[in-house]
Amino acid sequence: MLGTKVDEEVARLLRRTRLSVSCKRRKLGIASFRPWLRPWTEEELSLLGTLPDAEVARRTQHSVSATRIKRCQYGLAKVDHKCRPWTPREDALIGRFRDEVVARRTNRSTAGVRSRRSFLGMGDIFECSPDWTKAEDILLGTAPDDEIAARLKRSQLAIQRRRLKLGIPVNSRTRHHWTPEEDALLGTMADRLLAEKLGVSLPAVISRRSQRGIIGANPRRAWTAEEEALLGSMPDTELAGKLSRTELGVATRRREFQIPALRRK
Repeated sequence: MLGTKVDEEVARLLRRTRLSVSCKRRKLGIASFRPWLRPWTEEELSLLGTLPDAEVARRTQHSVSATRIKRCQYGLAKVDHKCRPWTPREDALIGRFRDEVVARRTNRSTAGVRSRRSFLGMGDIFECSPDWTKAEDILLGTAPDDEIAARLKRSQLAIQRRRLKLGIPVNSRTRHHWTPEEDALLGTMADRLLAEKLGVSLPAVISRRSQRGIIGANPRRAWTAEEEALLGSMPDTELAGKLSRTELGVATRRREFQIPALRRK
């Protein structure tokens, strides 16, 4: 029954899912009942790229979308009778001049020239801006990319590409650029204090310290034997004030030693 009806109908008759029927049909190499889903023949494939997709779809009874996808799979250019074909003289201009110049000389759009250049396998061989100087390279990373772009009169994308090519880290307004001196302070004090000192957010300090594998500094003062001897001898509130600790800290330490709380009557 596979291929004699649409997969949905066969699935209903066999009490199976449509996906199961479709997978079994493809596994056995059986073409779909729908004409636009059947395999392409060599004769039909030879039409791709020689006629517009709509015309190939009409002749082969495949859908226009399937025709376009199959043409792209074979790397064939789109044929459009509304656009005049490229001549060898026009192709010779591509790669020698910028796309805007070629578009002006050939009376075509810049997008059309760019598409033709891509079809011919030519990359962006011309830069829109002049060559980079050493003075411009020195400025990269000293400020956010948009500020450098405004100063050098280049696009922000050009600044970003040049900076990445030279391996220069970004100078972001939202992301802090850590220096070796700042990295040396990680773990030497509480993260909150270091964040206030450097003027960055607390999550930024915690993330940087975790990336470096540095253990955070413990801001809590260690308990002495004399302090532990006072646990339970007075209410936690009074002892916390006497020891300059928090009431929660005193209560937590007292519970660790299983010492009952003392409450005033």
